[in-house]
Amino acid sequence: MDRHLDRPLRVRFAPSSTGPLHVGAARTALFNWLLARKTGGSFVVRIGDTGAARASENDDASERAVLHDLRWLGLTWDEGPDTGGPAGPYRHAERTALHREHVERLLSSGAAYERDGAMWFRTPPGTTVVHDLVKGDVAFDHASIADFALRTPAGGATYNLATAVDDAAMRIDLVLRGDEHLDDTPRQMLVARALGYEPPRYAHAGMIVDKDDANDVGALRRAGYLPQAVIEHLALLGWSPADGRETFTLEELAGLFSLERVGGSPSRFDAARLRAFNARALRALPRETYHALIAERMQRAGLLEDPIPQAADRWIETFLDAFGAEVHTLGEALEEIAKLREESVTIPALELERLRTRHVLFFLDAVSQYVDDQPELRGLPLANDLPEIAREFGLSKEDAFGAVRMALTGSHDGPPLALLFALLGHDRIMIRIGAVSSHILHGRGLEPIKYGPGGVPFETIHATPPGAQATGPGHEGS
Repeated sequence: MDRHLDRPLRVRFAPSSTGPLHVGAARTALFNWLLARKTGGSFVVRIGDTGAARASENDDASERAVLHDLRWLGLTWDEGPDTGGPAGPYRHAERTALHREHVERLLSSGAAYERDGAMWFRTPPGTTVVHDLVKGDVAFDHASIADFALRTPAGGATYNLATAVDDAAMRIDLVLRGDEHLDDTPRQMLVARALGYEPPRYAHAGMIVDKDDANDVGALRRAGYLPQAVIEHLALLGWSPADGRETFTLEELAGLFSLERVGGSPSRFDAARLRAFNARALRALPRETYHALIAERMQRAGLLEDPIPQAADRWIETFLDAFGAEVHTLGEALEEIAKLREESVTIPALELERLRTRHVLFFLDAVSQYVDDQPELRGLPLANDLPEIAREFGLSKEDAFGAVRMALTGSHDGPPLALLFALLGHDRIMIRIGAVSSHILHGRGLEPIKYGPGGVPFETIHATPPGAQATGPGHEGS
């Protein structure tokens, strides 16, 4: 580690109060938190509302949302707007008097001047070199910087003035942020030095690209991502551990993290990779935790009462057996639950045509009667019973299982029918099979079509000719 960083560090995260916590900002917060914990230092949160005053209740709501999402990720702070601390207050807008005092100091020294009601910094000739701990030395010719505003005509401190003053007043040792702020750095250094302060050290990580508005932390949380999966994905955007691992706790990350392995090149936000990380995190949960998260989601969606009945707990256990290893997010789990609660399904037109035979119609009616006769749908021996029913109507095992699954779900894929029967229950199975039968009988009748799209020959499910043996893989029902 750099010799100047081999000590407890005060680092800060300064999110805006006017919007959600986007993944790029969350990555910045994570890296700062890790550095503070790695060095035994302090993680400071400072709200960057640089206007003359907080504009509306929306600012308050945005601030609460940002702080909530930081806590959800596990990134608790040592000093901040809600916890206080020796360097407070921790909102730019509450530090107006301090900012005004520093502008007056710059005016008195001749480092600033007034023009059109605004206060401007007088950029001297020369060059400022940012000794960046990620990107190396970056030189800025002052001719390309020009004079810049310190205070607006309305009296509000600009971003560069407030940042330079507050970093100095809060004794920030290192500013670690995304490289979209690199061009601001020489301005903040110039202001700090004109006020007699030594600027903090700087480190600018590469930007995160391919992210969109849906990739703020609150949206990911609402979509059913787990904080540990989001942390793992954020950590690997611009940083990598020496051993190449992809799974770690926050505490393990703090021990592994170092600026030397932070990159200055852009990193791609990979939504598919995050989904895979989240699926892995869900599967790693203790069963009771996974169960509780599903129950909470169902209650928030109005699909489950509180307290939870024993029958509902058993249903959730069956759902986890059926879908727990397949879904990638809790949001996807809730979508599957909502589908299971629907009374009807949509069957693709050609799949409905495949079912349009007298043999299938009679078979499905027999399955409906079989279900109606069962006092309990859990643990039914469907691997034996459904082929037995199908044999009466000349259907192969494969066609029988396919017809039942299509009638109940509108899809070829899904969990074993033994689990699906228990999840749907008597009434929904009867209603769904009845709806398919009604479509077949009252849609076009039993006359099969001969050709599909493009004139390709089309065949419905055939019954096995008398004396022939029904065949099929028959792997369903387990």
